[in-house]
Amino acid sequence: MNRELRLIRAFVDLADTLGAHFDPLDLFTRLTEHCTGLLAVDAVGVMMADARGALRAMTASADDLGRLDVFQVQQEQGPSVDCFRTGEPVTADDLREGVRWPDYTAHALKAGYVSVHVLPLRLEGQAIGAVSLANRHSDALPADDLAVAQGMSDVAALTLTHWPAEAKRPHDLLTSLQSAVSAKATVELAKGILSEHAGVSFTEALDLLRQYAAGERLSLTAVARALAERTLGPDELLGGVPHQA
Repeated sequence: MNRELRLIRAFVDLADTLGAHFDPLDLFTRLTEHCTGLLAVDAVGVMMADARGALRAMTASADDLGRLDVFQVQQEQGPSVDCFRTGEPVTADDLREGVRWPDYTAHALKAGYVSVHVLPLRLEGQAIGAVSLANRHSDALPADDLAVAQGMSDVAALTLTHWPAEAKRPHDLLTSLQSAVSAKATVELAKGILSEHAGVSFTEALDLLRQYAAGERLSLTAVARALAERTLGPDELLGGVPHQA
């Protein structure tokens, strides 16, 4: 499949709100997967503001980048924080050459990331988050790649406003933002429950949640909520996950 066709399919996938599995966390995961699959980047992270305007780490294609995003939130320092505050792209082609964010830079280099490009997750000209494109080598991303990443991010932000479908005002931005942040918190709680019960890592717990959701044709958030509210037991969930041969 050529790149043009893959790009078309990526944009269609990010705009799809009709599937039974539509979920804000899956939407952001799709965004990271399409970015890493189509662009010259090693890892992608998505951060989003809650209804109060505070940034939250939503998802990342690599655990170490996810931890960097959480660190930025805690320290209120880093390229994603700057991007969100200004609403403008932030570029650091080589983190070794500057001290713009000393604490963030030290942690990023320790994790093996040498360059980072951050684009605003925006809606109607307003930044509602940030999308970080990280590489383990120093280089400027091609302008075409940055344009594609920004386009996919814009589509994902617009798609987010159509969730949750049951909301009285499905296109209300603050409602959508708070719903997405709440969904993230619910999934994190469910991961903890399943991790402790089954003796698996958080990453493995998330995989189990996704597998069960796919098998039952439910959204990830719906399964996480059922587990957190104890209407679904851990053993019942594990029994419904197909075993690998």
